[in-house]
Amino acid sequence: MKQKSLMAFFNKAAPSNATPKGGVEAKKVERSKAASANFSRVNDMLSSDIPDLQATPVKGGSQRSGVNSSHGTRSSNVPSSPMETPPTSDPVDVDMLVDEEQIPRENVSQLNANAKKRKIVIDDSDEEAQDVDSLAYSKGLSAYQPSPEPKRQPARSKKARMSIVISDDEEQSEDEAVTSFSKRLTKFRPVATAKRRCRKSNADDDDAFFVPNDAEDDDDDEVLPPSSRASSRLSNYMHTSTSEPEDDLPALKTIAKKSKPKERSALQKTDASKAGSSDMFLTAAERRALKQKENKKSTEDPFEFLLDPRDKDGVRPGEPGYDPRTLYIPQKAWTTFTPFEKQFWEIKQNHYDTVLFFQKGKFLELYEEDARIGHQEFDLKLTQRVKMSMVGVPEQSFNFWAAKFLAKGYKVGRVDQAETALGAEMRVAADKGKKKSVEDKGKDKIVRRVLNKVYTNGTLVDEALLTDEQAGHCVSIREDGEEDPKTGTQKFGLCVLDSSTSEFNLSAFEDDICRTRLETMMRQLRPKEIISTKGNLSVPTTRLLKTILPGNCVWTSLRENEGLNFEGTIKELKTMYPVREEDNPDIEDIPLGLSASVPKAIRSMIMYTGAVEALGSMIWYLRTLNIDKDILSMKNFNIYDPMKRGEGLVLDGQTLAHVEVLLNSEGTDDGTLIKLLGRCITPAGKRLFRIWLCMPLREISDINARLDAVDDLIDHPTFEAEFTDVAKGLPDLERIVSRVHAKNCRVKDFLKVLESFKKLSKGLASLANTAESFKSKSIPGLLRSAPDLLPHLKHVKSMFKLSEDNGDDFVPDEGKDEDYDNIEAEITTLEKQLNKDLRSLEKEVGCDLTYWHSAQGTKEIYLVQTKASQKNIPKRWRKSGGTKAFARYEVPELAAKVRNLKEARELRNTAMKNFRSRVYAEFDTDRSVYLRAIKVLSELDCLFSLARSSVALGEPSCRPEFIEGDSAFVSFEELRHPALSISAGFRGDFIPNNVQLGGNVPRIALLTGGGKSTAMRMTAVGVIMAQLGMRVPASKARLCPVDTILTRMGAYDNMFSNASTFKVELDECCKILRDATPRSLVILDELGRGTSTYDGMAIAGAVLHQLASHTLALSFFATHYGSLTDDFSYHPNIRNMHMSTLVDDEKRELIFLYKLTEGVASSSFGTHVANLAGVPMSIVERADVVSKDFAKQFKEKMEGKRMSSSTSKRLSHEVEADFAYLFKLATGKCKLPDDPVRKGNILRIMKSSVGSFLQQLGNSLAT
Repeated sequence: MKQKSLMAFFNKAAPSNATPKGGVEAKKVERSKAASANFSRVNDMLSSDIPDLQATPVKGGSQRSGVNSSHGTRSSNVPSSPMETPPTSDPVDVDMLVDEEQIPRENVSQLNANAKKRKIVIDDSDEEAQDVDSLAYSKGLSAYQPSPEPKRQPARSKKARMSIVISDDEEQSEDEAVTSFSKRLTKFRPVATAKRRCRKSNADDDDAFFVPNDAEDDDDDEVLPPSSRASSRLSNYMHTSTSEPEDDLPALKTIAKKSKPKERSALQKTDASKAGSSDMFLTAAERRALKQKENKKSTEDPFEFLLDPRDKDGVRPGEPGYDPRTLYIPQKAWTTFTPFEKQFWEIKQNHYDTVLFFQKGKFLELYEEDARIGHQEFDLKLTQRVKMSMVGVPEQSFNFWAAKFLAKGYKVGRVDQAETALGAEMRVAADKGKKKSVEDKGKDKIVRRVLNKVYTNGTLVDEALLTDEQAGHCVSIREDGEEDPKTGTQKFGLCVLDSSTSEFNLSAFEDDICRTRLETMMRQLRPKEIISTKGNLSVPTTRLLKTILPGNCVWTSLRENEGLNFEGTIKELKTMYPVREEDNPDIEDIPLGLSASVPKAIRSMIMYTGAVEALGSMIWYLRTLNIDKDILSMKNFNIYDPMKRGEGLVLDGQTLAHVEVLLNSEGTDDGTLIKLLGRCITPAGKRLFRIWLCMPLREISDINARLDAVDDLIDHPTFEAEFTDVAKGLPDLERIVSRVHAKNCRVKDFLKVLESFKKLSKGLASLANTAESFKSKSIPGLLRSAPDLLPHLKHVKSMFKLSEDNGDDFVPDEGKDEDYDNIEAEITTLEKQLNKDLRSLEKEVGCDLTYWHSAQGTKEIYLVQTKASQKNIPKRWRKSGGTKAFARYEVPELAAKVRNLKEARELRNTAMKNFRSRVYAEFDTDRSVYLRAIKVLSELDCLFSLARSSVALGEPSCRPEFIEGDSAFVSFEELRHPALSISAGFRGDFIPNNVQLGGNVPRIALLTGGGKSTAMRMTAVGVIMAQLGMRVPASKARLCPVDTILTRMGAYDNMFSNASTFKVELDECCKILRDATPRSLVILDELGRGTSTYDGMAIAGAVLHQLASHTLALSFFATHYGSLTDDFSYHPNIRNMHMSTLVDDEKRELIFLYKLTEGVASSSFGTHVANLAGVPMSIVERADVVSKDFAKQFKEKMEGKRMSSSTSKRLSHEVEADFAYLFKLATGKCKLPDDPVRKGNILRIMKSSVGSFLQQLGNSLAT
């Protein structure tokens, strides 16, 4: 169709006044001459040495659009509205040429002169296009942004295109040819509306602005005449080298290069013409579309090194030793990168496993694999940026998207622009004349970007990303030496970091084969990230960690050459904490030449190699995340003991899990103690209460002091209301103090912190006055220890004043910052001068004028605004947009002052940033004072939590009574489980129980029957609550403090540890027998069920005998082995108990009464439970018959055995073991324990048990 239109153009009928004879041939010759002359004319206008005038735009990308080989635009010195000039980045083909009258002859030379100007492009600035003023342009500092691509418009009818083959056989006068050809092309000129639409597209984000080439300073001294924005950009674009081939008008170039004017030139073949003979008739726009398609295909090809990714060591994914954090990029690839690609891959090669957000103006963009992750995970729109896949999000939504990626388990990095476009211009201008390498010059071409920080779930600092008020720990773990082959013990060193508060905890210990301490520590902390060195952790340790850590825990493995060894860590500590003048050189207890400025906790742990190397790995890792200086400079180091033996009630990892202190069996906090008792209202209080709950008290004086405080709080309800008024609404002050130290705090948050500390200081003082009337001295003493913060706050506030323009910002008070005062004075002077100049312009124009400022930054400021209908506008003013009612202009004589004002404001921002840092540093000098006030608030909040929980228990509840003693005992009357006591649905329905172990009753309860687990857990929870310092859900509670609770409950295997169910049972049982003392509470449930009946009974009986005769711990021993009740009926330290039930044998119905009573359960009621579970009745009946028969045979066998033993006067195995032990003591083959309590009790128990057995044997013989 288009070809037909072109042919119709060339074969158009002659005008009516033309000679009919020979008209066709004559007209062809005439048109050929006219076209030849016209092309010669156009070719003269264009400089023959301008390369690559056209660059084909890539659809959907951000590649620059080139200038078409037709240049039918006005010269740059012709005053014109930008709306009347076609955008230079839009394609312009031969059909859009205008009449020759629009290109004055005198401007052609100027056009060619401008063509020789060369510019360097500063890529990748996402700032919007800045206006070009004449003075700044003459300095080579003009901001530049190419004209955007036109938006797609609805389909409309097109005018016919034309393709002309020029013949040089005939000649015609130049003037006639130009006039004739121009008239013909006028018919195909686009309408004005099409031009206006082309102006509305978005600018390319890669072309920020032009700066002068350092090598051509002499050429840049020329001051260009004023021009419209569009025509100025055209001049720049004409002289910008591109890499795209020129193929729009090959015939035009052929004519330009002809050597014989009268010979017909051959038609030059292009890529389009090679495809087919018909392509020679394609228009320029069609050929560009074809080229665009080819370019798009080429850009879809990925980088070669991504086809087979490897780490820096050349290891591929899946191979041993692969490091997912690094990427190998071959040297030859660097030579092909654009400046921005080089900037991107320089950062990405060291953070390949991190999703990097690159700041591009007001947007953050993800590239390549990161972009594909964003597209796959969150359906972000995937586009192409030249050769790189890309997705983008607004800058203000970074925290939202970062939180989403972190929740999916990804690391997130943010790469920020280190300067604005204006700042880059100022930098390049300041560096003029300095000799730089080619590589440095390439870096100067783009806006500088730096990796701000890397976010991981275990190292979050920013408040917006911290979704949990509980601490999110990152743990660096190190095994020190080899595991002991005989005992299985292993030494560990750990460094624990809570990055939100910059708190470090160092720990070093020797652990048993079960890794009890390590498991306890992991369950207490529940870390979100683990750092280890490849090959350092043994298989059992790794399997344990995989088992107990949450599934979303991030594992970071360092290579052997990464991290810091012992010597490297010591060297780093000396660098971070150098010797100060005030340090005392005579101090002798500082090892390895460390200074006194090194935190005391580090110095005390310096002899533990594992802990020091774990600290070194943590320091190295934080440095890779770019947050090391902010956190380490806090010097907040402590020593962490997961068990704290001798200081409080020890709850090891198994107890925390079995009793459901922190998490239930489903991995949630429903029904757990922390959910029931944790009622703090401040974030710092919630974190402290978790520590209290994991480590209850043991000293009676400490427990009673806390109980007194809780009673006072319960007795004074108005005091709670007063505390709530003080604490409610306070931000997380502990974390914000850490961010202020790191200078990572927003001004708005800092001002809020100052007001919050003022409120806190006054509130604590008021609470202290109220608490003076309390019976106990715990709370008054706590409140009196709070420091007075008002003088410190007054000193900080005296440094600044609130900004008049923004109430959420502050500026230096007069005289507090000399640099700021000088810059502010300069800005004020410039603004006054500009206002004065406006009055002068009003007199010149004769109407009222105003200044217009862009709401977006400082890109367009001090534009002169008039009414749209205003006449007599000076020709030197350049129009720069407007509205229907107003028009805006750039005034050349104001350009220099506006430029100076922009630079002054940029310097003011820098001065303000430095001043804020000084204010934060001044606040940070009193950091310890503020943290002490926060600690007082947190402890008081925890006490209120215990008081609220005590009240919520309902009735009956009581204050526990503690008795001093050498051996522990517990006595609860009407004890209930708090989970059911506090729950409204179970109040009044829960069956209480009396529980007593030790004291004047046996220390071990041998439980049989069903429903035992609830009673055992309830007792453990009652002990924890009592020693926590709160009321317990019982009518009466008396106990001697317990030092540890050890549990073995539930049946499960551990496939990660290569351990069967029975092996897990025995591992935990071994630990209990080793660690239990007479002051311990032991809970053993169903020991021995993982093996055969006889082996299980034998092991259960042996362990029960050891606990009753030698360990002497308070114990619940639950079992279904009924024979044990008979075997140990003689033992004075064992009491048989069971949970009551109601049984209907006819209906096979079973009702658990959950009442703990003395005696032996009549049965385990296994077939009744099977019936309740819905097992088919036929199977249940058959099982019942077999069970009764088996029970009968077993009973007869046991009776026969006992009769045989009594007639033969043979002792039972248990009594034989006791006699053997006494014999060894008498012969000196063994010794009594060193513990005086156990020594006396063992002999007493032995004497009593042997006597009881002999008496029982005598009674049996008598009968």
